[in-house]
Amino acid sequence: MGTAARILPAATADRNIRLLKDKAEIYQHTRNLANGLRTESLPEVVYRPARREDFLEMSTLIRSAFDGLLKERGFWDLSPFASSRLPPLSPSGPFPWFELGLKEDSEGFWVAEVGHVMAGFALSWVRGSLWYLAHLFVRPDHQGRDIGRNLMDRAMRHGKDSDIKNRALSTLAYNPVSISLYSRYGIYPREPLSWMEGPTESVKAINEASKLDVQRADNFQTVRKNLTEIDTSCIGYPREKNHEFLFSLPADKCYIYSLHDRPVGYAYVAQNGRVGPAATVSQDSFIPVIESAVGLAAREEKAFSVSLNATGSNEELMKLAFRLGMKIRDNFLLMSSKPFSNISRYLLYPTGAML
Repeated sequence: MGTAARILPAATADRNIRLLKDKAEIYQHTRNLANGLRTESLPEVVYRPARREDFLEMSTLIRSAFDGLLKERGFWDLSPFASSRLPPLSPSGPFPWFELGLKEDSEGFWVAEVGHVMAGFALSWVRGSLWYLAHLFVRPDHQGRDIGRNLMDRAMRHGKDSDIKNRALSTLAYNPVSISLYSRYGIYPREPLSWMEGPTESVKAINEASKLDVQRADNFQTVRKNLTEIDTSCIGYPREKNHEFLFSLPADKCYIYSLHDRPVGYAYVAQNGRVGPAATVSQDSFIPVIESAVGLAAREEKAFSVSLNATGSNEELMKLAFRLGMKIRDNFLLMSSKPFSNISRYLLYPTGAML
């Protein structure tokens, strides 16, 4: 049986035609340069605030950029972030992370366009005195035109009226071009991050004997104060908007850990078995919290594996991950303008898009 053709609105069809034409011109320009041929200059790069209709193209750009680097550096067959291992993108979304950025951090949400083609974009967020770069991607065929630097300049102005004391981000550890760019802005490599993953079968029977009580938090407002106190104690910055966002995701669950009725930590567990972010008020409670959270993740019905983003300097965390049968599947790098004093009792958000 044939598939009925979908008739596009005239405005959408016209825009698609322009996009195809622009991409063809860019492709021919790139080929001419590679062959040493003279060619007309490309259209200028235009920088503008992000819009909701950009979200699908941004998501596609992220995947294509990741895929290109994974293949180039030999991680394509190993990394869980290869597009072949991710669910397909839906044109209609939803894109809750970008929606949050547009609502709360529009000053740090920028798009670079060449003609009618998205050449790159950046998204930063500010929480208290912490500035964090969630995304900065440039299409490979537009690199070398200072687009990354210009997007970074605009993102850096986000929070100019705040008392920013630290700037941070997470990037792939084998991406020297990006690492060099960020370092020129005073954001330096601080902490290796190992994406660890293992089958649920190997962690379902872990020993969770602990003096800590664990309770799932269903309402953000009831634990808002506890989360803020734990974050401030651990990494020095409150992240209430990020927590509120995570509570809005049906696939994520937040667990609060207490000792003698006093909250000492929290951990998020996703339906797909990913653990993080997580934080504790003391080093003694960190490993018990992570071990418990990994056990909870392994029991999720939709989880075939359990994964977390381990800080390389935390020897006990690395030992725990290997003891549970996890393997390193990818490598990231936490960069910041100043060190995080208690990063050893913090587990980053799995994708690195936020702390």
